[in-house]
Amino acid sequence: MDALILAAGFGSRMGDLTEKIPKPLLNVNQKPLITYALELIESLSLDNIYVNTHYQADILQKFLKQNYPHIKISHEIDILGTGGGIKKIQNQDILILNTDNLWQPEFNKEIKRGISLFQEDNNIENLLLVNSKSNFLDLDVSKNLEINFPPVKKNTQFQGCHLLRHSALNSYPEIFDIVKYWKDCSQRKKLYGFETSIFNPHIGTRELYLKYQK
Repeated sequence: MDALILAAGFGSRMGDLTEKIPKPLLNVNQKPLITYALELIESLSLDNIYVNTHYQADILQKFLKQNYPHIKISHEIDILGTGGGIKKIQNQDILILNTDNLWQPEFNKEIKRGISLFQEDNNIENLLLVNSKSNFLDLDVSKNLEINFPPVKKNTQFQGCHLLRHSALNSYPEIFDIVKYWKDCSQRKKLYGFETSIFNPHIGTRELYLKYQK
């Protein structure tokens, strides 16, 4: 299994904070956001770790080459979207991680549990790690763990981490958003949620980011 950290976006919800620096390099507790994701993934002993880049790519790539020379960089000349970025590099089952969560080190145990479920149940094409203790609910997970997308009744929050089968995106275009796939996958009843016991705060907006600077 490979891993991909999504880091190509413009970080527009951060406002002026990302005018001269990519969002993954914004510091929280004197550590770049992407470092939380990299440290978490490196604790899992996966095959290859990819980071996709586009906005402020030179700055991010320089940081990665200096501090994580073993990381594989997937540069997008034209931004491919959250689905296209995955499709570009995927050749086996893959773990995808966002960079705008404050990843807790102990969350690696939750990911390992999710991987076990994913590998045991071939009916699961895409497994989203979720947490229902959040104050911001954005997903609808039924009692049998199937995800209804778009949500009918929001009862949990996507944790910014999911597992995807190697052939899941073969029929999709080079540029697309993963939300399009989630709708299709839900209709085929192959989109599932996995409840985790550890919450990783989402700080993908300027307001939330500044909150964690106090």
